[in-house]
Amino acid sequence: MSVSNKPSLLQSTALGGTAAMFAVNFTHPIELVKTRVQVSNEGIIATCSSTMRNEGVAAFWKGIPWAYCREGSYTAIRLGAYAPVRDAIGAGAPDAPAHMKFLAGALTGAVGSVAGNPFDVLKTLSQTNKSESLPLMSLVGKMYRDQGIGGFYRGVQVN
Repeated sequence: MSVSNKPSLLQSTALGGTAAMFAVNFTHPIELVKTRVQVSNEGIIATCSSTMRNEGVAAFWKGIPWAYCREGSYTAIRLGAYAPVRDAIGAGAPDAPAHMKFLAGALTGAVGSVAGNPFDVLKTLSQTNKSESLPLMSLVGKMYRDQGIGGFYRGVQVN
Protein backbone atom coordinates (compact mmCIF):
# COMPACT_ATOMS: atom_id res chain seq x y z
CA MET A 1 0.00 0.00 0.00
CA SER A 2 1.36 3.40 -1.00
CA VAL A 3 1.13 6.34 1.39
CA SER A 4 0.91 9.77 -0.21
CA ASN A 5 3.16 12.47 1.20
CA LYS A 6 1.28 15.16 -0.70
CA PRO A 7 -0.56 17.59 1.55
CA SER A 8 -4.29 18.04 1.01
CA LEU A 9 -5.67 21.26 -0.46
CA LEU A 10 -6.42 22.56 3.04
CA GLN A 11 -3.00 21.56 4.39
CA SER A 12 -1.18 23.03 1.39
CA THR A 13 -3.11 26.30 1.67
CA ALA A 14 -2.45 26.51 5.42
CA LEU A 15 1.27 25.83 4.93
CA GLY A 16 1.58 28.48 2.22
CA GLY A 17 -0.30 31.04 4.30
CA THR A 18 1.68 30.31 7.44
CA ALA A 19 5.00 30.70 5.65
CA ALA A 20 3.88 34.00 4.11
CA MET A 21 2.56 35.29 7.44
CA PHE A 22 5.92 34.55 9.06
CA ALA A 23 7.87 36.25 6.26
CA VAL A 24 5.73 39.41 6.36
CA ASN A 25 7.16 40.25 9.79
CA PHE A 26 10.45 41.00 8.03
CA THR A 27 9.21 42.43 4.72
CA HIS A 28 6.51 44.74 6.10
CA PRO A 29 8.83 47.63 7.07
CA ILE A 30 10.29 47.59 3.55
CA GLU A 31 6.79 47.57 2.07
CA LEU A 32 5.75 50.48 4.29
CA VAL A 33 8.69 52.57 3.09
CA LYS A 34 8.00 51.62 -0.55
CA THR A 35 4.32 52.54 -0.21
CA ARG A 36 5.11 55.89 1.39
CA VAL A 37 7.74 56.70 -1.23
CA GLN A 38 5.16 55.96 -3.94
CA VAL A 39 2.63 58.45 -2.54
CA SER A 40 5.05 61.23 -1.57
CA ASN A 41 7.81 63.31 -3.08
CA GLU A 42 10.36 61.94 -0.61
CA GLY A 43 13.13 59.47 -1.31
CA ILE A 44 13.89 56.32 0.65
CA ILE A 45 16.27 57.89 3.19
CA ALA A 46 14.01 60.89 3.81
CA THR A 47 10.99 58.61 4.22
CA CYS A 48 12.79 56.37 6.71
CA SER A 49 14.11 59.38 8.64
CA SER A 50 10.79 61.22 8.83
CA THR A 51 8.92 58.06 9.79
CA MET A 52 11.39 57.31 12.59
CA ARG A 53 11.54 60.93 13.79
CA ASN A 54 7.80 61.68 13.67
CA GLU A 55 6.22 58.31 14.46
CA GLY A 56 8.85 56.10 16.07
CA VAL A 57 10.13 52.66 15.15
CA ALA A 58 6.74 50.97 15.66
CA ALA A 59 5.38 52.94 12.69
CA PHE A 60 7.32 50.66 10.35
CA TRP A 61 4.81 47.94 11.25
CA LYS A 62 1.67 50.05 10.75
CA GLY A 63 -0.93 47.93 9.03
CA ILE A 64 0.68 44.60 9.87
CA PRO A 65 -2.60 43.02 11.03
CA TRP A 66 -3.96 43.65 7.53
CA ALA A 67 -0.74 42.26 6.04
CA TYR A 68 -1.27 39.04 8.03
CA CYS A 69 -4.84 38.83 6.70
CA ARG A 70 -3.65 39.49 3.15
CA GLU A 71 -0.97 36.81 3.31
CA GLY A 72 -3.34 34.42 5.08
CA SER A 73 -5.80 34.77 2.20
CA TYR A 74 -4.12 35.89 -1.04
CA THR A 75 -0.78 34.15 -0.68
CA ALA A 76 -2.23 31.09 1.03
CA ILE A 77 -4.60 30.53 -1.89
CA ARG A 78 -2.14 31.55 -4.62
CA LEU A 79 0.70 29.37 -3.36
CA GLY A 80 -1.07 26.71 -1.36
CA ALA A 81 -3.82 25.86 -3.81
CA TYR A 82 -1.66 25.88 -6.95
CA ALA A 83 -0.39 22.27 -6.84
CA PRO A 84 -3.73 20.71 -5.83
CA VAL A 85 -5.57 22.71 -8.53
CA ARG A 86 -2.86 21.93 -11.08
CA ASP A 87 -3.20 18.24 -10.29
CA ALA A 88 -7.02 18.39 -10.30
CA ILE A 89 -7.12 19.81 -13.83
CA GLY A 90 -4.65 17.22 -15.07
CA ALA A 91 -1.59 19.44 -15.35
CA GLY A 92 0.52 17.79 -12.65
CA ALA A 93 2.58 15.54 -14.88
CA PRO A 94 6.03 16.77 -15.97
CA ASP A 95 4.94 16.54 -19.62
CA ALA A 96 1.63 18.39 -19.07
CA PRO A 97 1.05 21.30 -21.45
CA ALA A 98 2.34 24.64 -20.21
CA HIS A 99 -1.01 26.30 -20.89
CA MET A 100 -2.67 23.98 -18.35
CA LYS A 101 -0.11 24.89 -15.70
CA PHE A 102 -0.65 28.54 -16.59
CA LEU A 103 -4.41 28.01 -16.18
CA ALA A 104 -3.89 26.53 -12.69
CA GLY A 105 -1.79 29.55 -11.72
CA ALA A 106 -4.30 31.98 -13.21
CA LEU A 107 -7.19 30.34 -11.36
CA THR A 108 -5.49 30.31 -7.96
CA GLY A 109 -4.07 33.79 -8.49
CA ALA A 110 -7.48 35.23 -9.43
CA VAL A 111 -9.24 33.64 -6.45
CA GLY A 112 -6.43 34.78 -4.16
CA SER A 113 -6.64 38.34 -5.50
CA VAL A 114 -10.35 38.57 -4.86
CA ALA A 115 -9.95 37.12 -1.36
CA GLY A 116 -6.95 39.26 -0.40
CA ASN A 117 -7.73 42.62 -2.01
CA PRO A 118 -9.81 44.06 0.86
CA PHE A 119 -6.92 43.40 3.24
CA ASP A 120 -4.43 44.89 0.78
CA VAL A 121 -6.47 48.11 0.52
CA LEU A 122 -6.75 48.38 4.32
CA LYS A 123 -3.01 47.66 4.69
CA THR A 124 -2.15 50.43 2.25
CA LEU A 125 -4.45 52.90 4.03
CA SER A 126 -2.80 52.02 7.35
CA GLN A 127 0.71 52.33 5.92
CA THR A 128 0.11 55.75 4.39
CA ASN A 129 -1.58 57.13 7.52
CA LYS A 130 1.06 59.29 9.20
CA SER A 131 -1.15 60.28 12.11
CA GLU A 132 -2.29 58.12 15.01
CA SER A 133 -3.30 54.62 13.94
CA LEU A 134 -7.01 53.93 13.69
CA PRO A 135 -8.38 50.86 15.48
CA LEU A 136 -8.93 48.03 12.98
CA MET A 137 -12.72 48.03 13.07
CA SER A 138 -12.86 51.84 12.91
CA LEU A 139 -10.85 51.71 9.70
CA VAL A 140 -13.16 49.06 8.23
CA GLY A 141 -16.26 51.06 9.23
CA LYS A 142 -14.87 54.31 7.82
CA MET A 143 -13.92 52.61 4.57
CA TYR A 144 -17.37 51.06 4.19
CA ARG A 145 -19.15 54.31 5.10
CA ASP A 146 -17.05 56.38 2.67
CA GLN A 147 -16.83 54.00 -0.30
CA GLY A 148 -19.15 51.06 0.23
CA ILE A 149 -18.17 47.49 -0.51
CA GLY A 150 -16.52 48.57 -3.78
CA GLY A 151 -13.85 50.45 -1.84
CA PHE A 152 -12.47 47.19 -0.55
CA TYR A 153 -11.93 46.04 -4.14
CA ARG A 154 -10.15 49.11 -5.49
CA GLY A 155 -7.40 47.95 -7.79
CA VAL A 156 -8.49 44.30 -7.92
CA GLN A 157 -8.79 44.45 -11.72
CA VAL A 158 -5.07 45.24 -11.98
CA ASN A 159 -4.22 41.94 -10.32
